[in-house]
Amino acid sequence: MQDQGQDSKIVFAELKNRQKMDKIYKNGKIMGAMCTKPHPAAKKAFIQFFESNLGDSGLFPASAQLEREAISQLGNLLHCPSAVGFIVSGGTEANLLSVFAAKNVVNSANPQIVLPESAHFSFTKICRLLNITPIYAPLDATYRVNPEAVDKLINQNTVAVVGTVGTAEFGTVDPIDALSTIAAKHNVPLHVDAAFGGLVVPFLDDPKLSFDFELPAVQSVTVDPHKMGFAAVPAGGILFRHQAQLKTLKTQTPYLTESCQYTFSGTRSGASAASVWAVFKVLGRVGYQKIIKQCMENTRFLSSSLVKTGYELAVEPTLNVVAFRAKNNKALAQKLWEDGWYVSYNPRYDCIRIVVMPHIKRRHISDFLSALNRQKF
Repeated sequence: MQDQGQDSKIVFAELKNRQKMDKIYKNGKIMGAMCTKPHPAAKKAFIQFFESNLGDSGLFPASAQLEREAISQLGNLLHCPSAVGFIVSGGTEANLLSVFAAKNVVNSANPQIVLPESAHFSFTKICRLLNITPIYAPLDATYRVNPEAVDKLINQNTVAVVGTVGTAEFGTVDPIDALSTIAAKHNVPLHVDAAFGGLVVPFLDDPKLSFDFELPAVQSVTVDPHKMGFAAVPAGGILFRHQAQLKTLKTQTPYLTESCQYTFSGTRSGASAASVWAVFKVLGRVGYQKIIKQCMENTRFLSSSLVKTGYELAVEPTLNVVAFRAKNNKALAQKLWEDGWYVSYNPRYDCIRIVVMPHIKRRHISDFLSALNRQKF
């Protein structure tokens, strides 16, 4: 740290200059991210509450109230008005809390968790941290987990089964209804990682995909409002079916205004909860339906245009994620980046991935297709 402070004008001039290195959402060229430009209401609420700390809620009761109401809104959306939970740092912390709670219930010297091969990489971190053995179930031809394989992998050491709603790589939705039946048969909890799809599927016109608390074995759900929810980063969400599940997460906090905490992060920004609350209020179900409808229309336009141009889809899109293949996918992705189109390359399946977020409009897709067709692949 320097000895003397600088004039704030100099400091912020440098910040503005540094920020030019970052990509921006508004031109539609960020095509591989599962986040988007926050709704104006989310940004305004975040700034209004940026000083509050949910880790000391007695000092900031309004922030705590906003968090409870935001979780209640999510619970209503996911068919469990009585669900309890928290606005956390993101899907990783949300998944960590769910697995930690499940592990603490089962007394096993060798705890295991059954995961799809497509499970988010956060579960790799979680298993290392909690000393849990991950058991991976294979996928079918559409990159959804095979329920019969899951059934065979469950044993007395299984602490939980995980299904994904909107995989990070393809946006596919695992057969959560089948997983619920299997989990119930074995009396193990089912956790649904709907970090991406949890705020997409409820607003789809067709088909109806059952994935949440209306399925009896689902005990916890991850859903991230900072993805398709338009909230400001960071704003992950974790919901539990029963209040009793929180007992295994409880930590006493003797010197704070609250007697205990349940999240891994002690200090938590009340701005995140306010951001989620505000955007839910401003958009409502109808607002989200309009946004999701537009995203899905753009997804279908992109995927059909790619096929007409001669590219191969890795899988037919379920949600607003499009993965396709060319002759040399890695080199093509690099060329697109050099041309200013920030797609994602998936080395595991050797394909290019685009997430059709709300900031990507039809005109951006048309411009992207033109840029794609100029490449020599």
